[in-house]
Amino acid sequence: MIKFLAILFFTLFLAGCNEDKFSWQGYCLPNVQLTPATLASGSSNSDENFDSATHYGPTLFFSGETVAKEVSAFKAFTPDPLFGKYQHNIQVNLSHNEITLNPTNTNELRASELAGIYFEDLSEYNWDAYQKVGSNYEFWGSCMLDGSGEQNKGYSCLRQLKVNNTVLSFDLDYVNIHIHEQVDEFLVEKLNNWRCD
Repeated sequence: MIKFLAILFFTLFLAGCNEDKFSWQGYCLPNVQLTPATLASGSSNSDENFDSATHYGPTLFFSGETVAKEVSAFKAFTPDPLFGKYQHNIQVNLSHNEITLNPTNTNELRASELAGIYFEDLSEYNWDAYQKVGSNYEFWGSCMLDGSGEQNKGYSCLRQLKVNNTVLSFDLDYVNIHIHEQVDEFLVEKLNNWRCD
């Protein structure tokens, strides 16, 4: 029995050497960038807060300050009338599920203030966003009014970004939506640097 306990302790001790990383689909994700729910799942295959049958994986979290250190135009804080300031963070869900939508009618897409991004209105409050790639339109994300900005016409978008075979889904709010390309580059660089190979 003592030998069994010694082997068990030694195995757990060795496993603890790699506790600062979370292995998922060829990525070694730093624990400091993971949400508590992901760390609590205890599995390197899925975050049990999601349906594992749908191939959802871990969730990354980047504080606004962390992003602003590498993306200088990122606004980590904005004034808030109730709490003094509002913190803008980025939480990224990783999965292998890609939303593949096509615009109903490309002639009815409206250009946005975001270069190469076109909106298809679903209602006066929400719309799908498409990126023009060559002569095609690829699903970029879905957006909705959030009551921010001038005359409360601000909006936020749930962005879908594909990196190799991994799909990143994350919210970008009105104050940072105009630098979406820089945020994309930040996330792509992070993910590529965290490959296990």
